[in-house]
Amino acid sequence: MRAAESLFRVEGEFLVPNEASGNPWGELTGGGPVAGLIARAIEAANDDPDLIVARLTVDLMRPVPRVPLSIEVRPLRTGKRLQVVQAGLHIDGKLHTNATAHLLRRSDLDGPGPDAGVPFAGPEGIEDRTLLPPELGLRWGVHDVMQVRWIADQSATGTSRAWMRMPLPLLPGERLSPLSHVAILADAISAASPIGELFGPWINTDVSLHLHREMRGEWLGLEMRRDVQPTGIGTAHADLYDTEGRIGTAQEAVMVNQLG
Repeated sequence: MRAAESLFRVEGEFLVPNEASGNPWGELTGGGPVAGLIARAIEAANDDPDLIVARLTVDLMRPVPRVPLSIEVRPLRTGKRLQVVQAGLHIDGKLHTNATAHLLRRSDLDGPGPDAGVPFAGPEGIEDRTLLPPELGLRWGVHDVMQVRWIADQSATGTSRAWMRMPLPLLPGERLSPLSHVAILADAISAASPIGELFGPWINTDVSLHLHREMRGEWLGLEMRRDVQPTGIGTAHADLYDTEGRIGTAQEAVMVNQLG
């Protein structure tokens, strides 16, 4: 891995993407780091620890170049049990990424809980590999920084499985929150889900999370599948786990990455 301290850096009033946040397609920022940065801003605007982000949808409307950017958060609905907020990533006054989040109040319920098991082996004892095959010769970026421990990779039939971890913080010296950690890694499901018979290559236009609790620990388990059609449009889906059990789901809208 190249030397890297964080995915972004602070320059005055702005945040600036580092090379470690880049995507494989050019001098652009990966959707995962963008989603993680927006999750960070939404959490910073929430002063109630009993409200958790149960849904986060990040619309990747425009490419995000590696230039100074800012994020603005505003409430759409305030309440005791449900709050809805909107967050926007702006560059030179233009909206590049839009997100909405539902913050729900947690409760303690009596009765038996769901099966806490993970339906595949844990991350221990599995070698670290890369998200994308090195032989593709793609531009270095976040897909190389993240640690991936495959159980069944993109060549699998039907379902792929992996444990993933982001070893870098969003900003220097700042702890990566569980929500930002999941948001960064969930962007990878389009690339990590099975290739299937209809090969794109596929890119995602959003990252959508539904979570019932925070991730515990440093490893996110993903059980992924892809549903695409001859229209060149489809979805990628993942069931999300930590080493203690299921924490929610992630979905993405995908389309064929054809230029022109």
